Amino acid sequence: MFTLKKTFSILSIAALFLMACATDGDTGPAGPVGPEGPLGPAGQDGTIGRDGVDGQDGAASVVSSVFFVDSASWTNPAGVNGIVNSINVPSISGNIVSNGVVLLYQTTDNSNPTSTIWNAVPYTDGVFSFGYTYGPGVINLKITVTVNGSVPTLAAARDRTYRVVVITPGAKIAGFDYGNFEEVKMVYGLED
Repeated sequence: MFTLKKTFSILSIAALFLMACATDGDTGPAGPVGPEGPLGPAGQDGTIGRDGVDGQDGAASVVSSVFFVDSASWTNPAGVNGIVNSINVPSISGNIVSNGVVLLYQTTDNSNPTSTIWNAVPYTDGVFSFGYTYGPGVINLKITVTVNGSVPTLAAARDRTYRVVVITPGAKIAGFDYGNFEEVKMVYGLED
C-alpha cells in the first residue's frame, strides 16, 4: 500500500522530470515601452575657467601701402651721388624702426600696380641701383647709376610706384626671406 508520503514523492519526481524535458517556445512580441522614470538629481557644477589673454589685432600688425612717386618730385642735391626722393609713411614708428621690419618694393610697370611684379628694394636693373633708408614716418629713396660710376641726373627720374610693408615686432618671422613680395603677401594675408 502506498502511503501518502510515497505518493507525494513519486508525483514530485514526475513533475521535476516533466519540467526538465520541456522545450522553450518562440519568443513573443516585445511589450510596450514603459513610462519614463523620474529625473535624477542635478550634477555638480564644474569650475569656471579663467579668461585668456587677448591676442594682438591682426590688421594693426602688418600695414601695406602703395605710393606713386611722380618723376617731377625727384631731386639731385649737390654733393649727393644720385637722385633722391622721400615718401611719408605714418605707420613707421620709432618702435618699428628699432624692432620691426620695413620692406620696400618697386614695380617697373606703372600702368597697373595691382597686377605687376614687385621687386624688392634694394636692387639693380643693370644700369641703375635702387636703395632706401627709413626713419620714423619716412622712407628716403635713392637712385644711383651703376655703369662707369656715372652720377644720375634728373633725366633718370621717372614715375615710379612703390609698395611699403610695415611689420610690427610681434609679427616678425625669424629666418623668413622678405625679398619675395608674393611670399610676404601670402604669409601675411596682404591684399593687392
